[in-house]
Amino acid sequence: MAKRGPTKKILSHPFRVARATKVTIYCLVVTPQKSAVSLAQDHWNETPLYLSEEDRYSTYPWLYRVAEFREHPGERVLELGCGTGCDLLQFANHGAIATGVDITDSHLELARKRVGGTATVVKADIRSMDFEDNSFDYVYSHGVIHHSNEPKKIVAEILRVLRPGGRFNIHVYALYSYFALWRWLQYGRRWKFYVENSTSEVHIDLYTGASLRRLFHPVRIQIRKYQAKPFELLAPALGWYLVATGSKPVIGNSEL
Repeated sequence: MAKRGPTKKILSHPFRVARATKVTIYCLVVTPQKSAVSLAQDHWNETPLYLSEEDRYSTYPWLYRVAEFREHPGERVLELGCGTGCDLLQFANHGAIATGVDITDSHLELARKRVGGTATVVKADIRSMDFEDNSFDYVYSHGVIHHSNEPKKIVAEILRVLRPGGRFNIHVYALYSYFALWRWLQYGRRWKFYVENSTSEVHIDLYTGASLRRLFHPVRIQIRKYQAKPFELLAPALGWYLVATGSKPVIGNSEL
């Protein structure tokens, strides 16, 4: 027999004194981003935009003519984002069967007080409204759609509620304008906080003629620019508002 040598006891897990280890756990709290609708509601509930008729139409001297307040007596007119009801009242005063919608409670209350029984004011999200198809002759909106991040849905609703051959008149902020440049020079990257009636955050998109045409495609639109006070002669090039007008195609009409 082979002679064995001395045996060694082998510890597979030698006993060790464990060190206390400090573990720091970081928790990342993500705050949900507010939707464009929520931003608009918060902004204008906090600071409603209420102007007298005199102030509004002296600030926008072109608006009375361009909005066509006098041109729709007896017609069913819908205003998207009627605010405190100043424009809605003008349609009603000139004989239109006027309906205004808004998403902001403060604006709705002020609009109802302003128009009284001359027009109908309804709370609605203009991306999805309860009106029947083909229920209006004319859809108007001033300074509203650029506060939405889903303008395609709004355009689809405009065309749905308009009767065939009915017209729309939509006003949005222009990218290439004196006002955008002026605010950028004043405030730099934060200039969009200084566009509305308070610095509370609100969604703002700026449009070009090309982007407006893509938005309404395949419907053909006419585009004009306004608002370059005090240099109104520069408005066709540097105006703050792009105005898009057009008609809902008539069924069977190959012309869009």
